[in-house]
Amino acid sequence: MMNLTNHATPARHPRGTSIQLTLTSLILLCVSLIAATGVAYRLLDRSGRAKVTEPTVKAAISKAPTDSNANQVGPWGELVTLDIDIEQPAEYVSFAAADQNEATWTFTGTSEAQARTLMLDAGMTAAQVSEAMAEGKVENTAEAIIVKPGDDLVIALPPEVREKFYAVLAQWPENKLMREPYHLQSDQFEEVFTKNGVAPGTIAQLRKLAYLRGGNLYFSDLGAVIHGLPSEAARIDLLRSLTYQSAVLARLKIGPDTDVDKMLGYWGTVPGVHVKDLRPLVESITHTAEGGTISLVYFLPAFARERLYTFPLPPKPGEKVKDCHWSALNFLNEEPDDKLLDNAYASAYVQKNFYPIGKPSQCGDLIFLLDAKGEVIHSAVHIAGDIAFTKNGANYAQPWIFMRMGKLLKVYSSGSSAPKALYYRRNSS
Repeated sequence: MMNLTNHATPARHPRGTSIQLTLTSLILLCVSLIAATGVAYRLLDRSGRAKVTEPTVKAAISKAPTDSNANQVGPWGELVTLDIDIEQPAEYVSFAAADQNEATWTFTGTSEAQARTLMLDAGMTAAQVSEAMAEGKVENTAEAIIVKPGDDLVIALPPEVREKFYAVLAQWPENKLMREPYHLQSDQFEEVFTKNGVAPGTIAQLRKLAYLRGGNLYFSDLGAVIHGLPSEAARIDLLRSLTYQSAVLARLKIGPDTDVDKMLGYWGTVPGVHVKDLRPLVESITHTAEGGTISLVYFLPAFARERLYTFPLPPKPGEKVKDCHWSALNFLNEEPDDKLLDNAYASAYVQKNFYPIGKPSQCGDLIFLLDAKGEVIHSAVHIAGDIAFTKNGANYAQPWIFMRMGKLLKVYSSGSSAPKALYYRRNSS
């Protein structure tokens, strides 16, 4: 049996996210998501997402091979791409900078003795547990044991202990950054922080506090680092770096010789994309002497068109976070279906509406990435050529973007082992 898991939440916990695919039935999906805090209305557009401001997208040719930006020609037309970096704007991340209070570990529905046992089982020493549970650091409520360990203890945890212990804490939504950690780019770790002016000492501390989960590199101890930074500007530089993503801008090149019928035949199969609306615009470009390019956004269904290159807002208390699975399963829906946040509903939805294929060849084909254990650790959507639509994680610092499949596979690789990809297509496609 292969388990598809959102590694922001341990699969072993009954509240956890697990989408399972069996070799006989081929697919069984579950989606679970999380809760956090709200944010100011001035950052909202009418759809409830953060506005993308000019500093958000910093276009720069990637250090990928020189042919990575070469035009890709296929039934979709001639695809023109540009590798870019995308980060949250400074005015948006400032909310996270101002919201870093003292670190807390919340053990919901446990006793102090049980909390101690969980710490010890994760590999903490008896002295560390005693320090965490010292007088004045523990609040015992009817619902939970709340521990305020202090930054020194947080920083002192060994990587293997942090990895195991934070997987335990992630089962409770109150531990927001364990449940929704920052997803770091391990192959560009130094470069990402250095280019934004993060001090070498801070980068070294981030490296020490980063941990692995499902083969991916994560970071949860924002407060412990933020509290040691000398200025608001330094805090903003760090937070913007933590939201860094490699993305792709994509356009279609159209000229007098473009086979309009063939191109529209590819995009016209996408639910919600209407050839009658696209043809006048496309044909008008073919009538120009030198042709031109048009954004791929025009050829996407409404769900992706409204979200591409935007950052979701922090969820309100009690509201579940929309992660990669929710995003992929809703890609072709005219209206987002939040019932897909329910495990049983999501499983039935996939079984009813999708079937497995050998490789993606239509816009809207689902992509599931599996780790070495057969657990599906990510969901994305095929667009055209090597371009996929993706949201890398449940953390609201992760935007909806276009990404090259090679880069996406690298992000979700464990060491030298790349994830296996499975593909599915909607029955009506």
